[in-house]
Amino acid sequence: MPEKKHYGKYILNIILLAIFLCSACTVEDTEPYPDETTISPNGGPLVLVHYMPWYRGPSLKSQEKTLSYYGGHWTGWGRFNPATDRDGRADIFANQYPLTGPYHSGNTALLEYQASLMKITGIDGVIFDWYGSYESNDFTENHSYTTAMAAVLEKAGLKFLVCYEDNTLNMMGMSGENALAVGKVSFDWAQANWFRKYPYVRYEDRPVVLCFGPQHFNTKNQWNTVFSGVEPLPWFVDLDNRHSWSDSSFNWPPMHASVAGILTQSRLTQYLDQFYNGVQKNKPYRVAGVFSAFDDAYAESYGYLAYENGAVFDLTWKKAIPFIPHIIQIVTWNDYGEGTIIEPTIERGYNELEYIQDRVREWNTAFPYTKEDLRWPLEFYRLRFTQTAGASQETAIKDATSALFSGKASVFRTEAAKTGAAVNINDLKPMLRN
Repeated sequence: MPEKKHYGKYILNIILLAIFLCSACTVEDTEPYPDETTISPNGGPLVLVHYMPWYRGPSLKSQEKTLSYYGGHWTGWGRFNPATDRDGRADIFANQYPLTGPYHSGNTALLEYQASLMKITGIDGVIFDWYGSYESNDFTENHSYTTAMAAVLEKAGLKFLVCYEDNTLNMMGMSGENALAVGKVSFDWAQANWFRKYPYVRYEDRPVVLCFGPQHFNTKNQWNTVFSGVEPLPWFVDLDNRHSWSDSSFNWPPMHASVAGILTQSRLTQYLDQFYNGVQKNKPYRVAGVFSAFDDAYAESYGYLAYENGAVFDLTWKKAIPFIPHIIQIVTWNDYGEGTIIEPTIERGYNELEYIQDRVREWNTAFPYTKEDLRWPLEFYRLRFTQTAGASQETAIKDATSALFSGKASVFRTEAAKTGAAVNINDLKPMLRN
């Protein structure tokens, strides 16, 4: 569903790179990791956010008026100019505006902001929208930002898995054995670098892999070839029951069911009931999608699902719980192009994070974080982005973040206060331009 730009053919370079990388993808023998990644410390299903690691933008305020710092996911590939602003906001490819303003997905300060919000909310981790490990066009950026965020998640004690976009092979003009070789190298890389590490989500010791489709490899034999370097075989989860041979499926906003451009809550409810009461209810591993809206900024819209002041999020959450899912996939953390974000914005505030926090507290009455705590990460990011943090403030930010990632709520608050910043639960305090 995400809008993609056209890419040329890079077959020879990709295959050569695949051969090179495969020769480096040796996996040392290790003891099997315990299946702890399938369990939330809060007692409910794993709550994971579908995360887009593809934003190239400014890391510092001094960069925000220079267009070359912005990538296509903020510019809409030339349709918008984030270096200009209107009423204090950058002109971005989105109908919602992040409290941080447009950002850079490789910026450590930004990644710590996002991971901190997840930790305070009670979110267990991330499902990366992953283009693979190969180098082509902006796929290289996507992968490098993914690995950067994965490192921050590990420090934060959060988990992750990947949702592979095999449509990237179509975008590169791949087919046949060439496509299989390129697909395989990505999963050889994942086996060597992710699947055997503790933070990666596994089920019955098998790494869980979602696929947005599939849209290229459509047979079990093809996927067995792609996964041939992975041991044990991944638990393969496709979209909307596309293939009976998949181990499981996940659901997504059904914009194909829109009528005259509108997806009603009634039609949405029919779709959810069909998914949850069909073959998926008998699967041994179940993934449920929860989302709040669909309000895209594409030139040709996929349809519109109204936010309704959080009513859609409440509906989809309440439909998911009786399914007894192993994973609740929040769709999405930050897809601004499609307008499905729950990351704090001017339009929606911290609404969904506060909602999740309340549900987590129902599962774990000892959950230590509050709605007021959610406001601190933005203040840390503001000080770093504007480069106005003094030495003592930077120390306080580091100490507060470290305490948060270690689960020490009271220490986090004490160190946060040392920055001299102040938080107000009734004030969003967006980072507008001046």
